[in-house]
Amino acid sequence: MGNLVSQALNKANMGIMIVDRQLRVVVWNGWLERLTGKSREEVVGQNLLEVCPRFKSNVYLNILQNALYHGQSRFCSSALHKAFILPSEGEDEHLIRQNMHVEPLYQEDRCYALIQITDMTNMNTRVYKLKNLIKELETEYTKIKISEKISKHMSLHDPLTGLPNRLAYNDRLAWAISNAQRSDSRLAVMFVDADGFKQVNDTYGHDVGDQVLLEMAMRLSETIPTTDTVARLGGDEFIILSHLKDDHGADIIAKKLEAAFSTHFKIAGNYINLSISIGISLFPKHGQEPSELLRHADRAMYKIKKNGKNGYGIFEPESDELI
Repeated sequence: MGNLVSQALNKANMGIMIVDRQLRVVVWNGWLERLTGKSREEVVGQNLLEVCPRFKSNVYLNILQNALYHGQSRFCSSALHKAFILPSEGEDEHLIRQNMHVEPLYQEDRCYALIQITDMTNMNTRVYKLKNLIKELETEYTKIKISEKISKHMSLHDPLTGLPNRLAYNDRLAWAISNAQRSDSRLAVMFVDADGFKQVNDTYGHDVGDQVLLEMAMRLSETIPTTDTVARLGGDEFIILSHLKDDHGADIIAKKLEAAFSTHFKIAGNYINLSISIGISLFPKHGQEPSELLRHADRAMYKIKKNGKNGYGIFEPESDELI
């Protein structure tokens, strides 16, 4: 059956390729071999951005991200984008017109992106089909915008603070790690927990507690750079994804966060002092996978809690102690 599927892919009258979340090419069919002159053996396992440089554009990177991390399909018309896969030398690439359809594929717990390329260069009904394609694009664009609005405000955001929730944070962390691997950059995952928040609820009530959480969210968001992400995991737990120039940048941000909570909260006429405990893990020093970085940051935070609260600590992988 595997050989039969392989034959069908190679005889299909369109380009078919599959990439994984690291943008490595998994499938490269015969149509693409004939168009590009690049064989399956030399392409499979390579990064898509190197094999097909036009995918380095943010437009196409975002389309791939939405397929790989949000399960969204996307159709791109040849009328707007012209060509996606360049032909071998000797052909005029300016005359090439291709449609592209990107959609997610799932195998067990892994997600891939299926990229289908259709040659539109020599079709006599180009104008008629173009009108229909533009209508389809407009319809799809409207559906995507509605879907994005619903998902952002109902599925990906915390209803109290408006911050990204755990699901949204996990997606952003996975995508940030993928980008960091390609650019050899640094990241920090910071677990932030309010010290003694339960006492606030017990003393002043949950309405005041909710106002404190809103003020916490505001202070965290205003303290970190705009390129970073702060999310609420639930209760009094927040988490930050920070892009770093080097590992020492995590100390600088943690100290700024501590300073932001050095002044009291004034809620409904009450003056409330609230400190925070911060646990930090660093990419790639403390792990390559999102779950690993999250677990190490969480452990680092609980060590701060155990050692007296009101501080920060960076996970140390060898001795499992804070530095």
